[in-house]
Amino acid sequence: MGGARKLILGLAGFLVLAPAVAFVALQIWLASSVNPVEPFQPTEAETEQLAFYEQPESWFLDNLSGPRETIDGQTLDPKFQYMMEEARAESEGPPGLAALMFATPWGRGYIRNQVDRSWRLYSKVTAPMADVEDRIIEGRDGPVPVRIYRPDVPDADGPLPILVYHHGGGWIFSSIAAMDRVTRLFANEARAIVISVDYRLAPEHPYPAASDDGEDVFLWALENAASLGGDPARIGVGGDSAGGHVAINIAQRRLAAGEPGPAAMLLIYPGAGFPQDDDAYQLFGEGYTLNADFIEFILPRVFPEYSTDDASRVDAFMNPANAESLVGMPPAIIATAGFDLLRDRGRAFAEQLRADGVQVSYTNYPTLTHSYLQFSGVIEDAERASTESARAFGDLIRSAGS
Repeated sequence: MGGARKLILGLAGFLVLAPAVAFVALQIWLASSVNPVEPFQPTEAETEQLAFYEQPESWFLDNLSGPRETIDGQTLDPKFQYMMEEARAESEGPPGLAALMFATPWGRGYIRNQVDRSWRLYSKVTAPMADVEDRIIEGRDGPVPVRIYRPDVPDADGPLPILVYHHGGGWIFSSIAAMDRVTRLFANEARAIVISVDYRLAPEHPYPAASDDGEDVFLWALENAASLGGDPARIGVGGDSAGGHVAINIAQRRLAAGEPGPAAMLLIYPGAGFPQDDDAYQLFGEGYTLNADFIEFILPRVFPEYSTDDASRVDAFMNPANAESLVGMPPAIIATAGFDLLRDRGRAFAEQLRADGVQVSYTNYPTLTHSYLQFSGVIEDAERASTESARAFGDLIRSAGS
C-alpha cells in the first residue's frame, strides 16, 4: 500500500508537502499512469486506500506515532493526525522538484489529473441526483464548463434555490470532476440546485481569470434560473479556499457596480485575504495539509501584481482583507478548520462582515485541517462540518430571498 498511499497523502492536500508530493507523483507515474475517468472508478490501489481509512477511529488512536496533537486549545482528529504523521515521515524528496514539475505542461496535467482522482476518493457518496447536466457557458473570454446538479426534492413547494459553486485548489488545480461528490452532498443537504464552475486555472490564466469566469456564470444563472427550475431571487455563490476568494470577488464586484448580486454566500475555509500576518499562519504553516511554502509558491503565479514590498499593488479584490468597507455584502455562512493557516483569515472576514452590519454565521471546526471537504467519507467530523454548512446555507438562502 505504501506508494499509493503516499500519493493520496500528498495530492489530497494541495501539493502542500512539496517537494515530497512531486517526488511521490513522479514515482507513481513511473509505475503507472492513471487518468481521471467519468464516472469515477477507483483502481485496486485506491480501493485499498479507502478501506484503510474507513477503519474505526480507535485503530488510528492506537497507532499514532506520537501523543495527540493539541495546538491553540484544539486537538487534531486522530485520522488526520495519522495522515499527517505518515506524510511528514515520507516528506523527503529532491529539493525543488515540485516546482520543476509544475513548470511544465506535462507536469501540470499529470498533477491535476491525480488531484481530480484523489479528491473524490475519500469524499462521501450521497443520494443520487434527480439530474446532472454538463453545459458550456459563454464567458467574456471564452467558454466556461459547468456541471449542474438538481437534487431530488419531491416535497419542494416551489423553485429551488441555486448555489453557484467554485472549487478550491489554490487557483492552479482541481475541477468540477474533483468536486463532484462534494457538490452532490451540498445539493442534497442544502436542497438546492448547484452549478459547479470549471474556471480557468493559473499560471496559464492568472487572476482575474477565475473571478471573471465565476462572475460570468453567476450572471448566466441570474438570466436562466427559471429554465433550470431555480428561483432567480435565491441565487447564492460559494467556494472553498481559492474558490471562496472567487465567490467573495463576485459579491464585491456586483456591489461595487451597484448591480444585483448574490443572495447569500457559502464560504468554506475561504481565501478571504493574504494570511501571512496571522497567528494561524505561524502555528499551522507546516505539516497540516496546506503549507506556507505552497502559499508563497502560488501567490506570484496567480496574482501578477502581488508584491510583499508594495502593498499599493494589491487592491481589495485581490486581497479582501484590504476592503475598507463590506457594507452591503450578502449574508454568509463561513466555516474554518482549526488546524489551517487560513483559519484566522476566515474568522477575521466574518468579524469584518458582522461589524459592517452583514448577517454572518461563523463556525470553526477545531479538529479538522484544510481540505476537510475531501474527507467527508472517512472522517466523522469532516462529514459533520460539510453537512452542517450545506444545511445552514440552504436555510440562509431561503430566508434571504423571502
